[in-house]
Amino acid sequence: MRALLVVMAGAAAAHCPPVIGTGLPKAGTRSLAHYMQQALGYETYKFAGGLDFERDFIPLVVEGRRSDSVVLKNKTFYDDYPWYAAPCAFAKTTTARFVVMERNCSAWAASAIHQLFCRWLRGGCVSGGFNASTTRFGYQVTFHHFERLASGLIDDACRSQRDVCGGDTRLVPRFVAACEAHSRLVRDCVPPSRLFAARLDVSFNRTGLEGLGHFLECQYKKPPDESWGVFGQR
Repeated sequence: MRALLVVMAGAAAAHCPPVIGTGLPKAGTRSLAHYMQQALGYETYKFAGGLDFERDFIPLVVEGRRSDSVVLKNKTFYDDYPWYAAPCAFAKTTTARFVVMERNCSAWAASAIHQLFCRWLRGGCVSGGFNASTTRFGYQVTFHHFERLASGLIDDACRSQRDVCGGDTRLVPRFVAACEAHSRLVRDCVPPSRLFAARLDVSFNRTGLEGLGHFLECQYKKPPDESWGVFGQR
């Protein structure tokens, strides 16, 4: 399905600065990364590189200490984990700009349960809940962040994995609440002057897409028009 952007906020910034994607997985950040690559020439940096959960992520998020392992480059879009899971820490310890992709939280919950939890994250489940001893960085970061958003949600989903992944909707309201909590967290932590918020929507807003370039003070490789729709799994 064609997915397009409607702009909600923006501000001027340094020329083509590093950008951290703070949208939840399955909210459209990958679609935005594709658009930024095609329209603005941004390179997408996905996943954690050489970051370690105990050495880098926990001190950064819990103690607010900058990690020497986090070095951001201009004209680079930092997508997925751990970037979306630490908006407060990165807002304090970097000069990056932030883009949050959002979607209707009910639609997000259905997608997150099916594709994020039942496909990818299910590998971190054991019968009693989430496998806290896992060494996979992405699992650790995701579990830690969702514990902050909706404590016990991933554990409960793991315990009832067969039902949840078979269509049981009892946990949907808690996934919706986690989505709403994440949106509040981003806005509480990132100054408005450094945050550009966009929403997956069926309508096209040409002015909004032009607004992203203005926000980053970054020239378009090609001017945005109706052909610059953003594609990606909803």
